[in-house]
Formats: sequence, structure tokens, C-alpha cells
Amino acid sequence: MPDLPLFCVKMRASAAGAHVSGAERIVPAARVPEVAAALAARALAHPKGTPDDIRIRVEPAGDPLRIPALPVATERTATAAEGLARAAELLAADGVARVPEIMALFRETYAMRGAMLLDADTLERLEPDRARGVRATRMDAAPEGSGPCAAPAAPGGSGALPRPLAKNHFAEAIVLASKVQAAPGIVAEICVSDDPDYATGYVASKSLGYRRITTIKEKGDPCGGRIFLFRGPRSLVPDCIRFLQERSVLVEGVPAAPPEPPARPAR
Repeated sequence: MPDLPLFCVKMRASAAGAHVSGAERIVPAARVPEVAAALAARALAHPKGTPDDIRIRVEPAGDPLRIPALPVATERTATAAEGLARAAELLAADGVARVPEIMALFRETYAMRGAMLLDADTLERLEPDRARGVRATRMDAAPEGSGPCAAPAAPGGSGALPRPLAKNHFAEAIVLASKVQAAPGIVAEICVSDDPDYATGYVASKSLGYRRITTIKEKGDPCGGRIFLFRGPRSLVPDCIRFLQERSVLVEGVPAAPPEPPARPAR
């Protein structure tokens, strides 16, 4: 990738100690000031309210691993209940057992800062800090390549053209889900955004790909969370957590927009 070194720019915003928003980008050194300012501005405009604490952290990204984006499909649902039921159906169809118990545990993730890491078979909690959970970080969409997000080189050879920094729920979710499925031992994920203006969620796995569920909570609901389902020996858990939290990843071929679901046959 041109214009090395790369840096990971992270933003975390909170109000009265409660999480408001977070975002990150992996960018060339020349873009760090621009991206840091844009992420701070994004934090100040979040629908969950104005934060009283915004933290920007910049650290070397090293040599990011490049992985392909998960295949994407859209599941059209009309209500939150229908969306949650469809998420459960997808997990069960993918070979996940005890799905009702997993869905019941999902509410416990609402108060967590990261994701619940759950043994897919025993339902044992595996995250070292249950309040914090496990955060998938150090990731971004690859700014160049052959996918729909490919960008040509900027004049003067300064690397990829600047990409929009406004929140793109769809693209950011695919980046995160693709990294999570590349982690050792991860077999599936379920996610509901905590953004009150965004009622779409997803289920992801290597075989399902990224299944976007159009309505999985009520509009205006500020609650959300995620569960990472793990299967493997306990000796693999530290490697899984280390990959999720420390390995820099660029995801190639992130679609520019979500696909429309197939038309339902007329009755």
C-alpha cells in the first residue's frame, strides 16, 4: 500500500461515563490530522447526545493483514420481533445449538463496552473482563484494490483519495464482521447497533456471510450489543482475543451499498 507508514486513528466518546460513540480508521501518516478532526466532529454530532469526553488515539498500524469482505445478503423484516426471530433462524440453520438461550443472553450485552465472547456449545462466558467484553479494533476498509470501494491514486502519488468520514453503518459493520470471522475459533456473530436512529442488525458467519437484517429493534431504542460465538479449545481463546483487539486488518471489496433482498413471490 502506498504512503507508508500507516496509523490507526481511534475515537471514543462518552457522557457521564457512558459510551456514546466510537470509530476508527487506518490511514497514511499524511491523513492523520484530517481523520482525527473528522472523527471528533462525528462524535459531537451523535444522535445519542453530546459527549463530555472525546478521546482520540493514534498508534502505528504496522503491516495490516488484508482479508476479503464477507459476502452480503439482505433479510427484509418489518418488526423487531420478526428480525430477532430471523436472526435466531439463521444461527440455527448454521449449526449453532441452544439458540434460544443465546438470544436470551443477548440483553446482557447492552451494558457492556465490548462484545460478549461466548462458547457456542457450553455458553460459557470467555471474555476476561465481563464489564468491558472484547472489542474488535484496528480495522478499516481497504482504500484501493479491485472491489466496489476501490479508489484511484490521488494526484502526486499520495495514496488513496480521501474517503467520506461520515458514519456508514453498512460499510463499518461489514468491516467489523469480516475481521471477526477471520479470528481463530470464531464461528458466528450477532449484532444490534446501539445507535437509536439505526434499527438494522446482522448475523454473520463464514458460511452465511454477512446477513443484514433490516429491522431488528425499534427505531429510537438506544440499546444494542453483540455476541461473538467461539468454538475450540480454551488454549485458543487468548489467540482469538489478541487477533480481535490487536491485529491490524484491511478488508477488501467492501460493497458501496447494501443489496436489495430478493422479491417475495406473489401469493
